[in-house]
Amino acid sequence: MDAFVPIYGKLGEGFNKAERSKADEHPGRRTNGTQTAASWIVDLVGRNACILLCSFCRVKFNPRKFHYRRMYVSDYTGMTDGHTFNGRCDACKQATVNTGGGAAFINEEEYSKVCIDPVSARREARAKSRDAFSAWSFIQKQQKG
Repeated sequence: MDAFVPIYGKLGEGFNKAERSKADEHPGRRTNGTQTAASWIVDLVGRNACILLCSFCRVKFNPRKFHYRRMYVSDYTGMTDGHTFNGRCDACKQATVNTGGGAAFINEEEYSKVCIDPVSARREARAKSRDAFSAWSFIQKQQKG
């Protein structure tokens, strides 16, 4: 996990000029010292863009305030719960694989176009499994065939 910590710094000391210029070489958000991670996220919200946050930054973001929802894509392999996304966090620029998995947030207007509702998906899956293993459906299939 990468973190920007002064090499020879003591607790409470800031970064020197060389360390700040080294941090500006980061390929992520171009700030020039004027834009914080929070203002970058607000800019993404203003453009209705999808936001990917690591487990540390996720708790700082209030999706309801900005009319966002947590993105859900069903995972048929069973490896994840459907809410886990990996990539580079939009706030701290860390790889979400290294920080315990990430969460993607999408605008509520775009949610129905891109995602399925996890509650309805779960209900449909349970109904299919109930029908597949019920005695009544087995008898109906035997009489038809």
